[in-house]
Amino acid sequence: MAPVDTRQIGKIFIDLGVIRQGQLQAALAEQRRSGGRLGQILLEREMINEEDLSRALAMQKGMDWLPAAALKASDEALGLVDAGTARAFGALPLEVVKGQLRIAVSDPDVLPLLGDLEALTGFPMQVVLAEDGALREAVERCYIQRNEAQVKAEVQAGEAAPIVRLLESLLTRAVRDGAADIHFEPYQGEFRIRMRVDGVLYEVDPPPQHLATALISRVKVLANLDISETRMPQDGRIEMTVDGRKIDFRVSTVPIQGGESTVLRVLDRKSLRLELTDLGLLEREVDQLDEFIRLPHGIVLVTGPTGSGKTTTLYSLLNRVNEPKTKILTVEDPVEYDLDGIVQVPTNEDIGVNYSRVLRTMLRQDPDIILVGEIRDPETAQIAVEASLTGHLVLSTLHTNDAPSTITRMIDLGVEPFLLAATIEGIVAQRLLRSVCQECRIPWQAPEDMLKKAGLTADQQVFRGKGCEICHFTGYKGRSAIYEILPMDDALREQFLRNPSTIALRELARERKMMTLRERAIELALNGKTTLDEVLRETQVDNF
Repeated sequence: MAPVDTRQIGKIFIDLGVIRQGQLQAALAEQRRSGGRLGQILLEREMINEEDLSRALAMQKGMDWLPAAALKASDEALGLVDAGTARAFGALPLEVVKGQLRIAVSDPDVLPLLGDLEALTGFPMQVVLAEDGALREAVERCYIQRNEAQVKAEVQAGEAAPIVRLLESLLTRAVRDGAADIHFEPYQGEFRIRMRVDGVLYEVDPPPQHLATALISRVKVLANLDISETRMPQDGRIEMTVDGRKIDFRVSTVPIQGGESTVLRVLDRKSLRLELTDLGLLEREVDQLDEFIRLPHGIVLVTGPTGSGKTTTLYSLLNRVNEPKTKILTVEDPVEYDLDGIVQVPTNEDIGVNYSRVLRTMLRQDPDIILVGEIRDPETAQIAVEASLTGHLVLSTLHTNDAPSTITRMIDLGVEPFLLAATIEGIVAQRLLRSVCQECRIPWQAPEDMLKKAGLTADQQVFRGKGCEICHFTGYKGRSAIYEILPMDDALREQFLRNPSTIALRELARERKMMTLRERAIELALNGKTTLDEVLRETQVDNF
């Protein structure tokens, strides 16, 4: 401890060079009128700052002073005083040195109270002074870091512990079963784990409820998330190897009443089929899409609900023209799979990096083909049109029920019909239907009302899966894609310039031999590849 300084506090400020004599005299005059503390008066007049006052008090009291950067605490010292007590005393235990606990405070007036801390910790105190704001911040930081380190240690400590093996087995099972997502859902009084396979969630046997926090903490550690933060949503990523192939898991956590709902999206690069022929397209459909992707400019849109395989279709199209002579740029939210030879840009709404902003920048990168993950607002729609008019081929997605209604949706987003007529080259609507398990498939006599809804007769054979271990007794294994492809021609363009209603466009599209989603689905059902239930669930009635 430094010797006590017998100088008055005002003289110390002058000697430190933080105030001038005239400022001191004015503050002393104010002190005589108000009876307040000199240091506080100087602070209120902004002649000094909190750090100046803290340093001066330390000199006057004969105490060592620590700047903010030096306020670091050892785990041993933090273990002697809990966070609540530290906040109550306005003190931060720093380290144990030669049998004494070195502790920082911001107010010398608490020194008489530190005897309680000595009794609590069993160590005599060695007290230093620090600025109040810096000390408060250091108390919060140090205890949060200690808590995080403890949780990490508890989770990682168990490389041989059941919690680690349990998570690894769940992730491995999800990959082998072809799951798209894994859901960890801790409720009050219950812990549920579900996997989405072939578009449908099914529940797996959950571990005991008391393991929920540890299991989710393990996920957060692997995803490099802040495990001490349970009040805010977080996003991260896990990479691991399963059966010799690299798998990405996109992690999302959201606070709920019983803890944190945690969802892992499974991204298996090896399972990504980038050949159009692998996606279930007919030969004539492959030829139509080939024409779209080799256009010099224009807009090609792929539509369908979330999880219908739109991104896979777009990646497959890009794969067919991914050559050294072609520059391809994508903007995605997020980038789902890394594609060699293609420049991929992720969006980040938190810093204003959205579709429209990145798309404008992309136009200065001299691309031949631009993929926009989704047209979701008028600005993005307008820029996509501008890009196509200036000689770029633009690929993107929309959420519409079928191909003809896509035109109406673009007009709803503020694009003029004459601009659509000049830019839209093709529209692809798609769905994913669950495939009948080939191991347990049996002929099935559908009820009359179902046959009637599908436009079938009793003599047309359909199938069902009775359920087996291979398909987890669901009757389904895998999925098949169906497509509705609408190439633009002069007649269609004239139609939506005259009357852009979905009904009118749909009627004209059917006249031009467009095969609808319902027709493709029924074709799959009659070939024994899907069920009538799936046909009716995933496709709407063709009203022509």
